[in-house]
Parts: sequence; structure tokens; C-alpha cells
Amino acid sequence: MAYPLFSVFGIEIEYAVVRSADLSVDASVDKLLTALSDSPGGPPEGDAVHGNVESDHELAAHVLELKCLEPARDWASQADDFAASIPILNRVLSGWGARLMPGGMHPFMDPARESRLWPHGDRVIYDSFDRIFGCRGHGWLNIQSTHLNLPFAGDAEFARLHSAISLLLPLLPALAASSPVYAGRAQGWLDGRLRHYVENQRKLPAIIGNVIPEPVGSEAEYRERVLQPMWRAIAPYDPEGLMRGEWLNSRAAIARFDRSAVEIRCLDTQERPRADVAVCAFVTSVLRHMLDTGEDMLALHRATAPALLQSLFLDSARIGAAATLPGEFPFRAFGLDPQPTVGHMLRALRARALRARLTGDAGLDTRLQAPMNAALDVIFNYGSLAERILKAAPTPDRFLLVYTRLCECLERDEPFIA
Repeated sequence: MAYPLFSVFGIEIEYAVVRSADLSVDASVDKLLTALSDSPGGPPEGDAVHGNVESDHELAAHVLELKCLEPARDWASQADDFAASIPILNRVLSGWGARLMPGGMHPFMDPARESRLWPHGDRVIYDSFDRIFGCRGHGWLNIQSTHLNLPFAGDAEFARLHSAISLLLPLLPALAASSPVYAGRAQGWLDGRLRHYVENQRKLPAIIGNVIPEPVGSEAEYRERVLQPMWRAIAPYDPEGLMRGEWLNSRAAIARFDRSAVEIRCLDTQERPRADVAVCAFVTSVLRHMLDTGEDMLALHRATAPALLQSLFLDSARIGAAATLPGEFPFRAFGLDPQPTVGHMLRALRARALRARLTGDAGLDTRLQAPMNAALDVIFNYGSLAERILKAAPTPDRFLLVYTRLCECLERDEPFIA
């Protein structure tokens, strides 16, 4: 069914399975899912873990995805369900000396040598990705992200939501970056995952476009401007049509008409689910208030240069809150006066969200509830998780210690503060 704007949400969070002793990747998600299955010994399938949480696999055989089993309405309850599922999973993984690790990238894995593609079920699609793009690199097999799905009902809601999300996307890496370390060292990007992600589609650029989605006013226009060009681009490499799906789209947010939602895909995984849910709650609150300004989001999106949004997105991923906001940025869409940096903008948006008081039956409560505010306080007071990691591990000899601590934060549902 098509849910109206801001009536429900869906979250997906990815974690790496690693060996407890040295945190090296452990490609045992299939073993974990089999152990969780109602039919032990059968094929590895997704399974409900706790409350409104389901576990599933990803492209990399060491990456586990947790997701809302059904569309959710309450942020705090969903955060509780995610948090409660982690110890359950870790107890099973401990049987073969493994555990879950958070963060947007594994800090010292070598994807070309250590990673494996998922070998079951959907492997024909994953094998096609590998054949066409060559997936044995960081941007494919060393990434863990959080996806936020927000619903729409009909073209009018889609156009407004899609454009508001597109204008907000350049700010989000500064909020959610958690991948400053990969290949054994700090690489100069707070969000190393996005640094690699934007390079994945160099062979077929239509699949990712300018990273920030194009302004479109309807499903028909989206299919004409986004979906059809990428399907035509991949057709010579995909004679069987296996890749002809909405999920092929690699933009920072994609339309999922199969479930009447827009999926935001540019958020790095945080140190605990409560922080991921808090980030998603904040993003949703900002979007709600953007649409309450009365501004024409689609018109503002069409009037904003794609290169400006793309450049700001990459600056935000590289240097975070310090990224400069150009004067041409569409501040009107946010109901704010011009701000000098992304950090100033995020703080102004949070202050506005904290002042908001919704009245009447508004469906999903997009105010920032107390548990969400506590998790956001860590980010706004101490910096993004990427910045906290770099502060705690200024040299490579501390990486193992710090990432072990991150695993403990995930297990215990504790914030990571350097």
C-alpha cells in the first residue's frame, strides 16, 4: 500500500561480521542466518530477530543487514528493537569467535584479497555486478550504510519529498560520516565510503548521474530521465535483463516505486542503532519542516545548479561541518537565512526542530523525542563519529583498540566519545 507523507518510516542498517580476536572480516553471514532460521541446516534466509527487526544479507558475504520488518511509526520503539537484536546476534556469532562491528568501512581489510561475494540465492545478480563493474574494491565490498525509506502517496507527494531530500542531501555526510579509516590508515576523507561510492559507476555514469538526484515532477518523468537511461546504458552488458531494477540506481537517494518510498542511501552506519535511528529521525524532522515552509521544493530544485549540489555533497563528505555553503545554496527551502558552513546550517536546523511543536494528528511524530535528542547530542557536542574516531586514534597503532571499543559500544548500546 502507499502510505502518505511522514506516516511511517523504514530503516536498514548494515554491519560487518568480524573475528573477535583481531577484527578481520569473517564471511559467515550465511552461517549466521542459517543458525537463526526456523529450519536450521536449510538455506540461509532472512529471519525476524527481535521485535520489528529482520536480518538479511548483502553483496559482501561478511555484511549483515538489519531492517524494519514492517513500516514503523515510533522512533524510540524501533531503536529499542534494533538495540535489543544486537546481543542476540552476537551471542550466535560468538559460537565461532565472531562479532558485529559498526562504522561505514572496515579500517584495515583488503577487499581484493579478503572479501567474498554472497554465494547463495541472489548470487546471479551479484555475479553480474562483479562481471560488469569489478566489485573487488572498497566502494563495493567494504561499505556499511544506513538507509532511510520515507513514503509518498501519488505524484504530488513524490515530487515534493524527492526534491526536499535532494536539497538536503549535501548536508548529510557531515552529520553521519563514520569512515575516515580504510586500507590501514586515515585517508583524508571523513566519509571514505562515499569517496569510493561515487566512483563505482565510472563505466556507466547514467547509473549514478550527478549523485544528487535530478529534479522531476512525476513518476513518468523519473522513469524517462533516470530509470530508462540507466537501463539503456547497462543493456549491452546485461542481455538477460537481470539488472533492470530500481535498485540499480546509485544516486544518494533513489525512488522506490515498488514500495512508494524514497530511499536515502548516503548515511554511514553509526556506533549503535540508537544513533542511526536518531540521525534518521533528525533527517525526517528537517524534511517535515522544509515542506511546512510553503516553498515550492520542485521549483527550487530545478533552479539550483546540479554542480553546486554535487560539489557541496563531496565537500561535506571530505571535511564535514567545515564545508563552506555557497551563497547560491537554496536556503529558502529550509526557511533559514544564509549560513556560512554546513555545520552552522545543521545546528540551525536542529534548533528549529527542537522549537517545533506539532498539533493535531500528524501521523509519524517528527519532533525530536528525548531518546533521539540524547543520541544527537553526542554528534553535535563531540563531532561526527568519523571525527571522534580520528581523535581517539590519531595513529594506526590505536586502530585495533578503537574499533574494538566501537564493537563494545554496539554490543552495549553505548555512545562512542573519544
